[in-house]
Amino acid sequence: MTVPYCGLTTGAGWLTDWNLEPALLALIGAAAVMALRGPATLRLHRWTAVGLMVLLWLSPLCAASATLLSVRVAHHMILMLLLAPALALAWPRIRIGEPVGWSIASALVLAAWFVPAVYSFAWESHAGYWLLQLAMLGTAWQFWAAWFAPSTARRPLATAAAPALLAMAMGFVGALLTFAPRPLFAEHIFTTVLFDVSPLWDQQLAGLVMWTAGMVPLVALAALHIGRLALTASKGAQF
Repeated sequence: MTVPYCGLTTGAGWLTDWNLEPALLALIGAAAVMALRGPATLRLHRWTAVGLMVLLWLSPLCAASATLLSVRVAHHMILMLLLAPALALAWPRIRIGEPVGWSIASALVLAAWFVPAVYSFAWESHAGYWLLQLAMLGTAWQFWAAWFAPSTARRPLATAAAPALLAMAMGFVGALLTFAPRPLFAEHIFTTVLFDVSPLWDQQLAGLVMWTAGMVPLVALAALHIGRLALTASKGAQF
């Protein structure tokens, strides 16, 4: 069987399975050096981003995400909803486009991950894995960068619609994973046994993780802005 990026791990020994690939260590080290510069607020965001990179790709979470689909989904949620906004706040000048367009792009990349043939491509090829990881990170980064931009506040409908669209995509993918009657990914049929769980149980948990850790926060964010928009409109109607 092909060994995916970061390798596989077991329930007993997963805490010791760190990824110490030299090229990745060098890249994260370079990001850490960059985090030493700039105002205190930017340095805080940059160090947060560096810490999340270590968690995602150096720590045992990386190997666990290759072994269990549910951890893979948690890995994706940390990347999209924690690392990406940290990068957007750490380097605010790196921004192109509008939040709605990037939310659609981010949703498409997320959905592509869970097409079985694409998932197999990322599993079997380290280059394929990084291609999809960087596509997910890049689109999510630009989504948050555009969403945090001051100009976005002048477009309240776009501010609310962007996270709502991404939440819809997460809800759709989460439903497919949760309600599928059989395992969708052949790669995990023999890996979940390493944690003594069934592939279908792991897949259903993956869908629930996407709903709770991904969709719910984005829905709440969209609802907050819709509420603010309604409050502003009602105040304007009183005058």
